[in-house]
Amino acid sequence: MKIIKYNLSTVFSGIIIFLPLAFFNGCAGPDGFNLDQFGPTPPAEPAIINNALPFVDVPVPDGFNRDQSKSFVYETGSHDMKVGRLFFNGNLGLMPTVEFYQNEMVNKGWTLTNSMASTDTVLNYRKEGWICTVIIRPRSFSRSIVEIQIGPVQIQSK
Repeated sequence: MKIIKYNLSTVFSGIIIFLPLAFFNGCAGPDGFNLDQFGPTPPAEPAIINNALPFVDVPVPDGFNRDQSKSFVYETGSHDMKVGRLFFNGNLGLMPTVEFYQNEMVNKGWTLTNSMASTDTVLNYRKEGWICTVIIRPRSFSRSIVEIQIGPVQIQSK
């Protein structure tokens, strides 16, 4: 058996030659090195806005799921009255969730009547014939719970 001794300069020369080849080969597509892949990327799709069904004019941030065990909707058979208390859990922090509701409720035709911020944030909205309260509670790991209370406005008789 013959022992081959490598010169240190030979080893470094081999590394210097093969390292760039491996790097550029990894960047090449099936048609060789493609510079078009570094061109402008198309704009990101806007986040899908879900609705708090059956209340189609109340938005819910993308990625939030309804907690059916806590949610409740009552609707009369004649559809004269509909009220709801809906709970959603999602992976969006408190401030982005508050900003979402401040923007999207207005886009859906709601008017902010008042708001309160402490540990939780409470946003009260009004729309012709309807009132909606959105309560946003922060959770650990940049998550939030959203509670939506919605129903018709009670007109008091004199």
